[in-house]
Amino acid sequence: MLHMPKSLLLLSCFACLLGHSVSAQEATGFRINGLTSTERDSLAQHLQVTTDLELVYACVPAGVLVFGANTPGTSRAALRSLALGIMAPVIAANRIGPVELDLQAAEAACETARGE
Repeated sequence: MLHMPKSLLLLSCFACLLGHSVSAQEATGFRINGLTSTERDSLAQHLQVTTDLELVYACVPAGVLVFGANTPGTSRAALRSLALGIMAPVIAANRIGPVELDLQAAEAACETARGE
């Protein structure tokens, strides 16, 4: 039987729940310096009451968050603006990386971080 720490198992389960297919919607990802599970959970909780945006993938060890639009036709620029607005009360702007990530890059970063 595969034995993994509880925290890694919980993170894997959370990533699986959030990592559903986003191929039919726009998505934008961010690299966050020093992302914590508390911050991720706070964002996820806040997004439960919002209809414009959803957190489709999160990986704390790699410090990545990927957001998707719930409204068809949302532009990538609008999606990025919405995501930055949602993160503003929780994550300082200077911790958010300048390079946008797609879902595949976020998953690869997570896999790399887990392998370290």
